[in-house]
This record gives sequence, structure tokens and C-alpha cells, in this order.
Amino acid sequence: MTESGQPGEEMPPALKIVPTIYPTSPPIEECLDRFWEAGEELDAVETHIGPPETPLALLEQLGPSPFERGGFPLIGFLATTYEKVSRYALDRR
Repeated sequence: MTESGQPGEEMPPALKIVPTIYPTSPPIEECLDRFWEAGEELDAVETHIGPPETPLALLEQLGPSPFERGGFPLIGFLATTYEKVSRYALDRR
């Protein structure tokens, strides 16, 4: 007999129940009134925000635009937006 309970049927690793030392979460129905609350634990999370090593590297990874050239300069717009949002995030820290 396998973990799935059926003879000859193997359960995928993602579905196997693994014992844990961590407490389990309550059912979501019991948490709906507090769903959007972050809790005090969030204050302990450290973040280090800095400019990217290579500006616009994310856009470059997307490759060339699949749209015809001409009309609205989409890649230029995305590059400008990316730069302004990045600068805004860095200024707010």
C-alpha cells in the first residue's frame, strides 16, 4: 500500500504529507476578519532596496517588442516608467 492509500498508486511528492515542527494555520474561514492585517511580525522583516546593477535589465530580458514599429513607442514608455517607479521607490525608503 502506498501513501495515497491505493495499492500500486504512488502519490506525487507535492501532495505527500510531511510532518512539521511548525504550528498549522487555522482554516481561512476563521481568519477572514483579519485577512489584510500584517501583524507585528512584519516589522521584523528587513528589506534592502537599492538601484539595479544594470538599469532596465528586466526589460532587456523580455527581448524585442512583438508589436510593429511605429505608432506609440511602447518600449520607451516602459523604460521611462520603470526608471521613474524605481526612483520613486528609492526616494521613499
